[in-house]
Amino acid sequence: MHAFSRSMVELYSLAEQASYQEFPDAALRLLQRSLGFDGAVLGMGESGRDPHSQLQITQAHVHQRDEQILPAYGAVSGGDPVTRAFLRGLERPLAVDCQATYRGPQQALSDMAEFSRSHELRHLLLFGDQPHGAMPGRWLVLYRSTNTGFRPEDADYLHAAWVHLSRAIVIHRNALLDRQDSVRAQRASALVNEQGGIETADPQFLALLHKQWPDQAPHLRGRQLPPALLDALKRGVSYRGQQIEVSAKRQEHLWVCTARPLDSLALLTPGENAVARRFSAGLSSKEIARELGVAPNTVRTQITRVYAKLQVHDKAALAQRLMES
Repeated sequence: MHAFSRSMVELYSLAEQASYQEFPDAALRLLQRSLGFDGAVLGMGESGRDPHSQLQITQAHVHQRDEQILPAYGAVSGGDPVTRAFLRGLERPLAVDCQATYRGPQQALSDMAEFSRSHELRHLLLFGDQPHGAMPGRWLVLYRSTNTGFRPEDADYLHAAWVHLSRAIVIHRNALLDRQDSVRAQRASALVNEQGGIETADPQFLALLHKQWPDQAPHLRGRQLPPALLDALKRGVSYRGQQIEVSAKRQEHLWVCTARPLDSLALLTPGENAVARRFSAGLSSKEIARELGVAPNTVRTQITRVYAKLQVHDKAALAQRLMES
């Protein structure tokens, strides 16, 4: 129990510190110390047109296997009884002997048997959270190429570790977002995957999307960007609507999106507005303080608040925002 607790503490530490690329492999290596697998896929996906048999993988990390395992599996997964078991919901991890499970005259089983042989999948251990309504599923499948199957103790370990791994993924996404901008009070940012799925977002970001698209509430509750916004991101341009503007930059396989209301100057107090205009015109904090009859520390605090509210980070950007408005 002590070793398990120590491993989970390491997992949460990874979640807070690792980069986007580093985290999945590092987390899986941590589990590998106790579970002894030689390959894995940590994935996210949605149920297809048949929610009981089809799984559409939207994002996945392949660990110690050829990346082609994903498209190869996609071609045969419709007939996989293991996929169907996952989509129905698993109460505990499912250990699978691939030779025994994929034996039979049916073409679907033959396809799965050939897939398993070509990718050296002799045994696997699967667990995760099935897709539910608009929420995508998330799962981990561990592979062994040897004849040694997964034991009940391995399933118990994965069962106990899964809730920590799932939570660590959320913490990691939030930590990535935090590193983009240290000012959180007025921040309206989100991490969005290549399919337009909102992986994590500030409440203000979601509130601004609702402001721009009040008639798409069900769509937004599904944590998916509106099509017009996703199209702009794919074209590499900012989206500008009647109510908000959304800009984005790539962070490896994700977009870091930032939204702001077009009337954001209205968020400034009269004092902040007075300070912002003088600061952008070139006055120093001391000069502004003397002119307005306040302390220099008050001016510096107001400048920090102005930067946060207007989503700018330097004097030139502040001047541009004031000129645009």
